Amino acid sequence: MPRLRADFKLIELYQYRAEAPLDCPITAFGGAQDTLALPADLAAWQTQSSGAFSLQLFPGGHFYLQDAQSQLLAAVQRELISGAAGGR
Repeated sequence: MPRLRADFKLIELYQYRAEAPLDCPITAFGGAQDTLALPADLAAWQTQSSGAFSLQLFPGGHFYLQDAQSQLLAAVQRELISGAAGGR
């Protein structure tokens, strides 16, 4: 429940402000069966960076973090290593 409450609070309080795109790569992660955060919604993050963008989907719905935890952690590790090595 704390996670769900935090999601609702974020949605309620967040106000987007248009700014220049970031000058860094962005990787968006999501659940392949998520009906709330669709792949097209996640792909929209690409507009927030002038750098590289990638989208990685994992098995599961909105709470794919629990369903695919090991795969997600491995992907985050790969992204961090490739970024630290200048791979992007």
